Amino acid sequence: MPSFSEYEKAALRVGGKPVFVQLPENFALETEKIKKAVTGDTKIMCLCNPHSPSGTLYSKEAVLELADFCNKKGIIFSIDENYIEFAEKGQDTTLAGMVKEFENLFVIRSVTKFYGMAGIRLGYGIAAPVLVKKLEDVRVPWSINSLASCATLAAFNDAGFIENTKRTIVKERAELAKSLNKIEGLHVYPSVTNFLLVKIQNRKITSTQLKETLAKERMLIRDCCTFAGMDDTYFRVTIRSASDNLKLVEAIKRVFA
Repeated sequence: MPSFSEYEKAALRVGGKPVFVQLPENFALETEKIKKAVTGDTKIMCLCNPHSPSGTLYSKEAVLELADFCNKKGIIFSIDENYIEFAEKGQDTTLAGMVKEFENLFVIRSVTKFYGMAGIRLGYGIAAPVLVKKLEDVRVPWSINSLASCATLAAFNDAGFIENTKRTIVKERAELAKSLNKIEGLHVYPSVTNFLLVKIQNRKITSTQLKETLAKERMLIRDCCTFAGMDDTYFRVTIRSASDNLKLVEAIKRVFA
């Protein structure tokens, strides 16, 4: 932690007991610390790469180390790669091509983030046949509709959109990070995704107060105080068009002035 909270909720729904490992302030992946949290009762290990909410991309070597560790102990290793399409080194980092080597590996993807199709509610998993079989035995029938499937396949084959999105996000992310870092009292964390995590360092205002103030100007930011392991000094912003990003920066400048 901090991390995407739905995995905790999923564990609780089936009577599981979530065990958290606190990340350091720079959100680095401390593999040895994670391994020490594993016990004989551990059934599954969940990790986001790129990490949410920081946008940090962990190395393939570090993640594979954990996958191999779990494999030897009979633990499912679930890795959420929902933001990996945004990462310039995403193709070199993904574990999607490793499922034949690790039967305990489950790679989670969706079309919600990169393709901007949150409304069709389509996510998918990549895993070895033995793990897929276990999931097929318990999954809800008719879980994906044909229209969502068609839209997803069309999106996957839209090479122009894919390249333009990657190029635009890289450019606008760098500009937005640069502009936000110039505002006294803010620290922007490096990100490979379509969002930036920002820390308020001077404590003049909380993330909740900033969110409420910006909402009055019809701008919505993610107040990160609801993430376990974070407080009201963190907020997250999504990369949008250059003009939208500029409006956000100017609004935050006015608040901090």
